[in-house]
Amino acid sequence: MSFRQLVRLAGAALAMTLFLLLNGCAAPSAETRPGAADTGTHSIPSGLRVAALKDREVPLFGPIVVRSLQGVWPDTAVPAMLESPYVSVYVALRQQGVRLSEAWAEGETGLDALRLALGQARAGLPGGGRPDYVELVLAHDFEVVPLSQWRRSLSNIHRGVWGLEIAHPEGIVRKGPTEMIAENRSLRSVLRDTAEALGFSDAEAAEFFILRRFEAEQILVDLRPPVSATRMFRGNRLVAQSEVTRESVAALAGRMADWMLRNVHEDGRVTYKYWPSRGQESGDNNMIRQWMASRALSRIARTRRDPQLAKLAAFNILHNLWHFYREAEGLGRIEYDGKVKLGAIALAALALAEHPERQAFAGEEAALARSVVHLWREDGAFRTFLEPAERNDNQNFYPGEALLYWAHVFRETKDPALLDKIMRSFAFYRDWHLANRNPAFVPWHSMAYATVWQETRDPALRDWVFEMNDWLLARQQSGLDDYPDTDGRFYDPNNPGYGPPHASSTGVYLEGLVRAFDMARESGDSARAEAYRQAIAKGLRSLLQLEFADEIDMYYISKRERVRGALRTTVYDNEIRVDNVQHGLMAILDILESFAAEDYRLQ
Repeated sequence: MSFRQLVRLAGAALAMTLFLLLNGCAAPSAETRPGAADTGTHSIPSGLRVAALKDREVPLFGPIVVRSLQGVWPDTAVPAMLESPYVSVYVALRQQGVRLSEAWAEGETGLDALRLALGQARAGLPGGGRPDYVELVLAHDFEVVPLSQWRRSLSNIHRGVWGLEIAHPEGIVRKGPTEMIAENRSLRSVLRDTAEALGFSDAEAAEFFILRRFEAEQILVDLRPPVSATRMFRGNRLVAQSEVTRESVAALAGRMADWMLRNVHEDGRVTYKYWPSRGQESGDNNMIRQWMASRALSRIARTRRDPQLAKLAAFNILHNLWHFYREAEGLGRIEYDGKVKLGAIALAALALAEHPERQAFAGEEAALARSVVHLWREDGAFRTFLEPAERNDNQNFYPGEALLYWAHVFRETKDPALLDKIMRSFAFYRDWHLANRNPAFVPWHSMAYATVWQETRDPALRDWVFEMNDWLLARQQSGLDDYPDTDGRFYDPNNPGYGPPHASSTGVYLEGLVRAFDMARESGDSARAEAYRQAIAKGLRSLLQLEFADEIDMYYISKRERVRGALRTTVYDNEIRVDNVQHGLMAILDILESFAAEDYRLQ
């Protein structure tokens, strides 16, 4: 530790004693190991509850904010929460998504704090700044987080719901939940960046920092006439399950398709990853997901019966072939970053096969098809990499993608030799999956076997699709009362090896589930069909929740046409990846064909 830090920490014990007394806390323990704090900024004690903000009180913030910005004391009714002295207020003034100024304030009451924060933010406006939205956070119910709970309390599920206050030897840092959503920052990154800025290591931060979490009411005030105020949850409007209807889902599909079309660039490439908070496109790429995007573009063209869109999809395919397709010794290869993956080969072949002008790509598809056969083994297993040849991982993904291509070809050709290969792989991977359970395996094999079952009606295929998807249903989340925006996503917190929650995961699981639903209905298995139907309805709610849909959830977005209609990665991570949209769109287009209007209801 530097001499400067030692000097700063010399008065830590006295400052922390004052802090603890002001906040009604017990004496410091070895558990919390508190450090110094600027007690002058801690006028709100820990552990005090304030009156809850009622839904009917939210509209009152419109006139209060407008009059306060005009420098006039509000003469309207005031929510009970603002009468409490234990509310700190954050204000951000925004113009077309850009944050012009911001301020935190406290006062004798919450209303005083609101007026002070609005006044400070107004004073900080740059010349010519004319805000159209006001972002409000009413921070309350502060609680000290013991050291043993830091890790759990900083996990992503709390991001955008709780706020975080860090007391350190030189003062405090307070970060509201809407700030974290707008900046796409995690609670842990706020803590880490604060420590780094002060020159503290992680261990020193644990020694000398005090964390407090706080609850927060989140309100967005639209200053454009007529002025309105909207209560937000995690920087967004909470989508109710009752909003899932055929009409809302069809509209979602239309907006997602429009996003896909807008993100085909002049050279034919598709945006792979976009960071809304930065307004920047990432330089990353992934050829498996790019070829899935090519499939989606062809599907959009077929659905809309638009020849011009078919040409656009072909343009994208030509871009991918020109930059990433190679042929060697008769084998088609999709090369990227020194790798040639079975999944990329198979999905490229499938994208070519599904384009309306398939014959234009017949040579490339045939070479890619030979590569799929080349990587197949007599026992039914697939090698998953052509290059590097020693790699054989990603067995949860690539073999299922290859089988989906084969299933597409078998549906057309009814080739018994191909069916034999498919069934050998079915037997091999059924045993493999039972020994290596993972949700990622389920949708690809479900789609492949459902396609073959439509032709053969083999009960073994049907029963295996049912067994896989019955198991998958237990991975769908619901009933998290404190975090209702997560309802319907697929994630198993008890098995982190299955991977984090992700929009693309929910989308691809729905792709498999709708095929399982069709099989159950056609087989007369009404109980299973109902279970799958309800899971699909809940999954659709999750996709609606993740969409950048309107001015509310895009309050912090400046380049709105780059994100409109796209899906965030999670409710607390706004990164957009092309497969977030592609998988969900492909699933929804199938659901719209399979579901009757009444099927969208949950019960």
